Amino acid sequence: MDKAINPEKDGSENLSAQIYADLRLKLIVGELRPAESLSIRTLAEKYNVSAMPVREALRQLASENALIGVAKKAYRVPDLTSDEAANLFFLRAVLEGAAAEVAVANIKEADFTLLSRFVDDMEKTWAKRDCSAFLLSNFHFHRHVYSLTGNGALQDMIEALYVRTGPWLALGIVNLENPDHWMGEHPEIIAALRAGDAAEARRLTEEDARWGMQLYRELG
Repeated sequence: MDKAINPEKDGSENLSAQIYADLRLKLIVGELRPAESLSIRTLAEKYNVSAMPVREALRQLASENALIGVAKKAYRVPDLTSDEAANLFFLRAVLEGAAAEVAVANIKEADFTLLSRFVDDMEKTWAKRDCSAFLLSNFHFHRHVYSLTGNGALQDMIEALYVRTGPWLALGIVNLENPDHWMGEHPEIIAALRAGDAAEARRLTEEDARWGMQLYRELG
């Protein structure tokens, strides 16, 4: 998923923004796992850039609690306790449920088409056991729903939680759960949104996000 970065074309600030966006997405889709280390030098070599934009991207992610600085030239993905991970999924459930409830009033036919396409993508990638691709489609599905709220602050809060829970969601669905038992409530969420049932859309969305909470609470 590494983005093509041209250090000759882009300034340091823009390079940092690109690296930040790429690492952020890797966290969301679980390509970076809990406790994984990130070396500034290694990433600079991978992106073919100097250390400065990499350092700035990592610092920004650390300021958002998505990474932890462990040494002068290294960071790592937080290794949360089971209770800490469960608490983040709980927050996601509450905020995403509220977003789905609000989205009912704003959703259009074109939105249903797009959401259904994301569900199809999830089914195809899960059949291949492609965890990262599955989580990317899952993220696109939920991001589209909460984008329909028109509430930028709410969207930012939910997305920040995706960055922090992505490594744990990937760990859970790959290592801790039978894959055939985890596909979420996505078709049912679409049906509730289409029916204009705000309460049901909220309930189903909360239930979808609570899967991670329940899994890690049981492990705590």
